[in-house]
Order: sequence, then structure tokens, then C-alpha cells
Amino acid sequence: MDYRPQIVRSLRTLLVSREHVFTDVLNIATAGEMRHVMDAFEDGDVYDFQLSHVEDLKDPNVKKLVHLIREMDRTLEELKTTNHILDKELYETTVDENRDLSE
Repeated sequence: MDYRPQIVRSLRTLLVSREHVFTDVLNIATAGEMRHVMDAFEDGDVYDFQLSHVEDLKDPNVKKLVHLIREMDRTLEELKTTNHILDKELYETTVDENRDLSE
């Protein structure tokens, strides 16, 4: 595999990892400090939570994970800028990449 495609693939992995960590932050927050927020929702409700919704929470675990997400975001942007990678490149997939992901 060539260098640039490997960087793109690494960035895609970072994006997916960030999504997982963010989901975990929301799960921790809504089971703890934000439990009262969940009382306002009914089954099937959908809400688009953002990092800003959890940034000021006091839970030390949430704080550490929010810090990690910020670092992931900074790293992602730095790598994209340094390597001149566009957002559209991160969301395009090819047949070869799909095969590689399933191996």
C-alpha cells in the first residue's frame, strides 16, 4: 500500500475511534451526572449531542475522555492539513479498501 492511502486509512480509523469514545462519554454522562437529562426523553427520541454538552461536567472520567477527544480532533486536523487530505477523501471508499477492512 502506498503512503498517502495509508494516511487516509489511519485518519478514517481515528474518526471511527473518536465516534466510539464520544458514545462512551455520553453513556457515562447519562448514567451519572446527566441522568436527569435522560428523564426528558421518551423511548425512540433522537437528539444530536455535541461535545459541548459534556465539556463542563465534573465527572473525572468524562473529563479525561473529553480531553482525549480534543486531542484526537487536533491530531486529525493536523494530519489532514500536513498531508493535504480533504474531508471527502475520508468518506470515500473503494472496493479494495472495503476488502481490506473485512480481512
